[in-house]
Amino acid sequence: MVKQDIFEPMSSHPMAHASTLTELPSGDLLCAFYAGTYETSPDQAIFIVRAQKQADGRWVWTEPKKLIDTPQKADGNPVLFTSPDGVVWLFFVTLQGTGWTSSLLYATKSCDEGKTWSEPQLLSAVQGTMPRTKPLVLHDGAWLLPLYDEMRWRPIFWRSEDKGQTWREFVVQTRFHLIQPAVVELSDGKLLAYCRSNNGRIFRLVSEDGGQHWTFPEPINLPNPNSAVDLARLPDGGLVLAFNDSVDKRTPLSIAYSPDESERWVLIRDLEVGEGEFSYPCLLVASDGSVHCVYTYRRKTIRHAVLDKMWLRGG
Repeated sequence: MVKQDIFEPMSSHPMAHASTLTELPSGDLLCAFYAGTYETSPDQAIFIVRAQKQADGRWVWTEPKKLIDTPQKADGNPVLFTSPDGVVWLFFVTLQGTGWTSSLLYATKSCDEGKTWSEPQLLSAVQGTMPRTKPLVLHDGAWLLPLYDEMRWRPIFWRSEDKGQTWREFVVQTRFHLIQPAVVELSDGKLLAYCRSNNGRIFRLVSEDGGQHWTFPEPINLPNPNSAVDLARLPDGGLVLAFNDSVDKRTPLSIAYSPDESERWVLIRDLEVGEGEFSYPCLLVASDGSVHCVYTYRRKTIRHAVLDKMWLRGG
């Protein structure tokens, strides 16, 4: 397992948070995050960085480049997605007021691996509809975009059958306060989602029809300190979960491993320990099978970890 900070903390934007990661058609990595004076500050902007793998296996990252910076409004919660045709999407929100409940959902696209981007388009005029975790291309070809309602704290799923031109919305009605669903598609076509909660536990729900209907959310035996989690499926059917192994602190940041789709979390290893915040992990299973995780490091920078197979399985 190899870890490195993606950039030096920025004096102009001292708070950095909520990173997202995608693999480009060339094999390079693209990471986005938001940074500002403080969370939701008017100078909060979305930055982007790119990494190329060297001959010795190291990843070398570019300097952060400001991508989205709406004047006097905070931009946040970027989510990167590389579609099957090679187009890179960036979903994000722009706050219309001072809090996340005032956010509006936008998307911008790049056809040249993130060098240039289209004019952002408004996707939803409903304030508080927010992204956090990566979309999926399902076995039936549909796209699934996990979202959530910041006002009512409930999961939302958008499904597109025309490659993102139009979307249908499916809302999970629940008495629990759940947001930021992280989703994987299992070998039988079922969708498994893990959610952040304010109940001290990760909650799970399942869909058997491509995200249109979901089971009643239930807590699992792993804790959640009201912070984001991420879930990924390995090529061999194993599952990887990134989460804070605590009911009330965003430390430690841990990786759980299940050897199959049964959600038997046979191993939990810590990525980061100690005082401070290590949070909002984003997992990526690259085309070569390698597992990457980017995450907030003490709200000052974003850290990148490459999790090799031996480390994941306890070696």
